[in-house]
Amino acid sequence: MNDVRTLLRIGLFVAVTAGLSFIRVPLPFSPVPVTGQTLGTMLAGLLLGARAGAVSQLIYVLLGFTGLPLFGGLGGAAILLGPAGGYLIGMILGAWVTGIISRGREGVPIMFISCLIGGALIVYIPGVWQLARVTGMDIRGAAAIGVLPYIPGDIVKSVAAVGAAAKIRTHLDLRDRG
Repeated sequence: MNDVRTLLRIGLFVAVTAGLSFIRVPLPFSPVPVTGQTLGTMLAGLLLGARAGAVSQLIYVLLGFTGLPLFGGLGGAAILLGPAGGYLIGMILGAWVTGIISRGREGVPIMFISCLIGGALIVYIPGVWQLARVTGMDIRGAAAIGVLPYIPGDIVKSVAAVGAAAKIRTHLDLRDRG
């Protein structure tokens, strides 16, 4: 992961995830909006691989933590410590898991499964935990408002990520093989 091309690709996915964060739909019953960010997480894992994909999401989260308005126009420690912060942390792990599962496997079914597991399920785990912690809800209540409403969108994002990644992979070799 030490060549300039890999660093540029990581930077590209920081920007892609930041851009997708502006796709946001507030939900009246949840303090966590639906966003396009996890599409960036899925694409980073599929196209960069586990290590570089996770690094791209780590840099994205760290830059937002410093106050840069990368989280849908918002930034700062308060966002990471608030109800949505666990989902942002989960994106780092999500890109890594997506990359691990899809590594060396070019088929659409495995890429789709890797997006659902890495880009959604893995992101939900710290997300729900922090949502419960910050709001005082129990885990079951946090999962009801922090997972269930997001599943249809995450399925659509997984399909979009696989379609885009399959097309991009045929033209470019973007993956960090480590």
